Amino acid sequence: RQVWLEVVITDDKGRELKRSGTLDERNELPYDTTIFNSHAVDRNGMDTLLPWEIARFTEVTTIPPKGYKYGKYYFNVPEDATSLNVVAKLHYRSFSQGLADLLLGEGAVTVPSVEMNLVEKTFDMHQLKEVKKPKVAMADPQ
Repeated sequence: RQVWLEVVITDDKGRELKRSGTLDERNELPYDTTIFNSHAVDRNGMDTLLPWEIARFTEVTTIPPKGYKYGKYYFNVPEDATSLNVVAKLHYRSFSQGLADLLLGEGAVTVPSVEMNLVEKTFDMHQLKEVKKPKVAMADPQ
């Protein structure tokens, strides 16, 4: 199963500052998508999507019933921006397009997804605090 966030952030001038989780032309998720699922491995600890090979789950990022999870998104804001608009959609589908293509043959089916929830909010820049990346200390060459 795949549950993921699609996030689009624009400024007051309509410039797109961040996009994550939008399905591509192949109906696949980009690599940087925030996904809430269980990471499956086979008996040798290798990644697998094939149900009959799954031996265990190594990472569980599912959303518990009546619970929540966070996603972090980093982006630059132009100096002349006065507000930010954030659109976040929670999506669900039974399996990835890649798995459907592998099991049923490429193009046999387009895996549908369901928009489970949508939140849209505009923030004035004075409401937000600036977050700066921490400076990386240089190792002493001696």
